[in-house]
Amino acid sequence: MSGQGPQHPSISGSIPAGWYPDPAGGAGRRWWDGTTWTANVQEPEAPPPLPTFGSYVPADLRPSTPLPVAEAGVAYTRASWWIAGSPLWVVVPQVAIVQIFNSLAPLPIPTLMLAIALFTALALAILIGLAFADRSGLINGGNNSVASPWWTLLTPLAYLIARARQVQLYATGGWASVIWWCLAAILTPGVAVLTVFAVYGIVAN
Repeated sequence: MSGQGPQHPSISGSIPAGWYPDPAGGAGRRWWDGTTWTANVQEPEAPPPLPTFGSYVPADLRPSTPLPVAEAGVAYTRASWWIAGSPLWVVVPQVAIVQIFNSLAPLPIPTLMLAIALFTALALAILIGLAFADRSGLINGGNNSVASPWWTLLTPLAYLIARARQVQLYATGGWASVIWWCLAAILTPGVAVLTVFAVYGIVAN
């Protein structure tokens, strides 16, 4: 049977057979055979799909990715504080050791430069290990993304800045370690000078 629009009979006539709004309250139309309502139901037509243009997808059809929730992770680890204080524990011990050797037996310049290079390489290896430990602690603490530990190859400060930008997505804070590194870098020259005088006084006595 071909569909046709709803028909409304006259007051004096009977209701002719046809499709009418479903008296049961459904969204479609139901067939009236002229005598009674049948079980034939005509569902409403589905709206046509929204057009797409090349790789463009309408906003309501795009998959949604929930944004990370702040305060769901951790902001600091023990390793991050060691990295933040690295200007002090990397530079000051080197100054002390070099001063001790120079006081006991002056070292040739090439030997001195080699010793400094070895100390620096050892400190960098320790810092990279601390960065990996920090990364593990952040992930275990609920942070879904973290900065690459290899940022440490630039400087510990570069790693701490990249780290803070990731941490602030999942926790409150993250920049205190950057501030502490800057303070430690400012304090390091003064502490190094005091260390030189302290070592010189001990060796001289």
